[in-house]
Amino acid sequence: MKSKFSSANLGMFVILLIILWLRWVSLPKILPTSWTPESVVSFTAPILDKPEQTESNVIIRQGRWYIKLKSDAGINQGDKVRFVGSVIPLLLGGKERQIKMMDPNFEIIERENQRRLSLIEVIQIGLGKWRKKWVTILEKTLPEPMSSLGAGILLGVRGEMPREFYDQLVATGTLHVIAASGFNVMIVAGVLMSLFKRWFSRGVATIVGITGIGVYVGLAGGSASVVRAGIMGSLTLMAYFWGRPTEAKRLLWVAAYGMLLINPLLIADVGWQLSVSATAGLLYLEPKLHKVKVGLGAEYIYPTVAASVATAPIIWWHFGRVAWISPIVNLLILPIVPLIMLLAAVVVGAGSLSMRVGQVIGWILYVPLWWMVRVIEWWGNL
Repeated sequence: MKSKFSSANLGMFVILLIILWLRWVSLPKILPTSWTPESVVSFTAPILDKPEQTESNVIIRQGRWYIKLKSDAGINQGDKVRFVGSVIPLLLGGKERQIKMMDPNFEIIERENQRRLSLIEVIQIGLGKWRKKWVTILEKTLPEPMSSLGAGILLGVRGEMPREFYDQLVATGTLHVIAASGFNVMIVAGVLMSLFKRWFSRGVATIVGITGIGVYVGLAGGSASVVRAGIMGSLTLMAYFWGRPTEAKRLLWVAAYGMLLINPLLIADVGWQLSVSATAGLLYLEPKLHKVKVGLGAEYIYPTVAASVATAPIIWWHFGRVAWISPIVNLLILPIVPLIMLLAAVVVGAGSLSMRVGQVIGWILYVPLWWMVRVIEWWGNL
């Protein structure tokens, strides 16, 4: 019986791999077959998200396109823009994983108010504008790098974070705190479910929880890691609704496979790799660590070590180094992440109604952010 079961699992695994391979083969090419490095390429698209501002450039990410400009020259969300320039394709297995266009010429073809937007575009642009507004409130309420750190923890937005502090996040292995992920989704779903279960049925609470996850994923920019977390969180809530035990391990691989089926190129996305590996570490490695008794702080030590060990090979592969101090720094800052996320949400909510009230609450938010910044700066300068 055991042998038959194993054979069935192997057969299903092979079938899933074949389906994934067929999906990979079906991926369309973006560049024409006649393309050469000297070719000039034209790309036209509506700008659905706010262009990303860096210290010296403006970056637009649109699907597989990565466009770097010296100035946005008045490009707004919802505008339809044509970019013309030379490109550098990054290939993966013969497929265009990303196409970089550096300092192209561009022309705004249609302004947002001149275009007939689809429902999806309206939602994406609307969420993007709310995200921009909330980040602006945090920037007006807090100094740098506290404002960027708060925006990163709440929405996964880097903002105008100083380069030096960003490098310290990398050096201490804490870059994940400014990337919306499963931890954020868990907090959003948990708060909504706790509130609505008191007054409504389990079905209503589940619908509100899943809706809240979807809205948060949109507000957080829909990165690979937060989408994966959103799918897994939604599946978990559905399992809760049907009264079945939540099989987190199975849900992780269902979510990961589903995302790869939609976009096989995610296999090369660093954020997606880190998100899946960290979750796998929590599910598979953390229970084994409980055999080692550590006493005080165990609820933070076990998951921190598990996630750090699971993601270390990927970090080393991509960045050429692993921060040995990462578990220590994470133990010092992770306990206050939920508090920062909650206070940041209160600040942007209050600030949307009254900036004075938002600034008063911002003074409270400043305290845990100050602690996190000082810990990261101290360890990052060692």
